[in-house]
Amino acid sequence: MPQASAHALSEATCHLRRLVDFAEPRPDDTCLDLDCGTSDVLSPWVRHVTSTDAASVPDGPFTLITARLTPTPDTDPVALVRRLLGVCAGRLVIADLVRTRAGDSGRIERLRDPARTTTRTFGDLMDLVHEAGGETRRLEVFTIERPVEPWLADVGDGDRIRQELTAELDGGPKTGARPRLIGRELWFTQSWAYVAAAPAGAGRR
Repeated sequence: MPQASAHALSEATCHLRRLVDFAEPRPDDTCLDLDCGTSDVLSPWVRHVTSTDAASVPDGPFTLITARLTPTPDTDPVALVRRLLGVCAGRLVIADLVRTRAGDSGRIERLRDPARTTTRTFGDLMDLVHEAGGETRRLEVFTIERPVEPWLADVGDGDRIRQELTAELDGGPKTGARPRLIGRELWFTQSWAYVAAAPAGAGRR
């Protein structure tokens, strides 16, 4: 299992660096990180980073905010984005898993993490920003392939997930996770979206 843990750590680091590259931090930025884990990666490049969760968003202003919405199932997402836009004096970058057309990939995510209540489509995410009083400035949608075992390393019982992914390979129902075998190892696909937004009508910085 040490190999799986090392692989998972490498994946997480690469993902954070891609998110930071999309966010385009500046030396004079004052940053807020909400459940993304970008603090360590951002710290060398910006003036200050504050880490928090949805329950304790501090007063701003912040010129760069990075946020994930899926770890906050008990929070009204529109109200949360509205709150973040209210303390945003620059750009808000939302990073989240999105649902694909090839089956309900959100269901597999919920099997792994029962606290997850929904996986939005990319359109849902953009609509959410608009409803909260923001406007989209930039966006990126991409997929990543991951080995299943590191992803399930901290799950008490991942057998059901393995069985469903393997069944799809054998012609069974689509899970949305697009599994495949690489060598003898089971891999799956996640779809991610990054959305850079700002309060509606705000000037570009």
